[in-house]
Amino acid sequence: MMNNEFTFGGINLPKLKKRLDAFSDAIIAIIITIIVLELPIKVVNGTVNFRQIFMSIGIYAVSFCFIANIWYQHALLFEEVDTISSRDIVHDLIFLMLLSLIPNFTRLMSTDPIRPTVMLYGVLYLILTAYFQMMTASLIGKKYRSRDDLRRIYQSISGRRSGLYLYLIIIGLIVLGYFIPKAAMILYIIIPIRSFLMNSQEREDFNDVVALPEDGRNRFLKMSDHEKIRFGKMIRSYLLKNQETTHPKSHADEQAAWQHLVTQAQQEFNISEAELTKWFSGHEDRLRSRLH
Repeated sequence: MMNNEFTFGGINLPKLKKRLDAFSDAIIAIIITIIVLELPIKVVNGTVNFRQIFMSIGIYAVSFCFIANIWYQHALLFEEVDTISSRDIVHDLIFLMLLSLIPNFTRLMSTDPIRPTVMLYGVLYLILTAYFQMMTASLIGKKYRSRDDLRRIYQSISGRRSGLYLYLIIIGLIVLGYFIPKAAMILYIIIPIRSFLMNSQEREDFNDVVALPEDGRNRFLKMSDHEKIRFGKMIRSYLLKNQETTHPKSHADEQAAWQHLVTQAQQEFNISEAELTKWFSGHEDRLRSRLH
């Protein structure tokens, strides 16, 4: 009898997906280790070049945050998919191959932050970003057919400011690297750190909103990016205020928190109390479970 894990056009992942994910984690851990080992920190005739040390650590921080963000997004991506094909495996291995170039490019830039090394780092950054986003779109497109679902899942993995916005920033830094290499090198620090922190918060906000019933999610998807951020924070703030602690909330406290939510929803999003009541009725336990 054939193993039910193998199907035409794909592999049902319980085992292979976990092994590929574990392999990816191992490769990423090795890449980070190599970056540390290749930092050009030396003692010459008993003298330590502190300027070079701080610059090298700063460049390491850039690469570490970039790779940590990639690992985070990679983990989220593989949590979303149920099956993979042979092509998906090849794409992931190619991506890991490109990612493994980061240590050498980091060493080149930290050793001599001149025009070619800084621009090459930026080009690799751009290629990795584009390839990962292509891989993300390909994988989640097999599971989600609705355009709204695709957009929601894609944004929860890559962040709301992915795509063209991010490409323009990276291309801008490559151009800046041609004229002012050291300034571009410093700005490389901002993107991965900001991206990692914002994606983490956005993921939490998305999870809270996803727990709403369908009409609540649809209302959320029609909002602008700025409104989505505020709406997600509004829901999360309400849930945190009502989260059970060692001292359970009184009925008056719960009513006050609810009225604050109703007022804010009406003033900022034109959402009625009846809509909010419908969204939260029977779903509050599920929403609160997102906080644990």
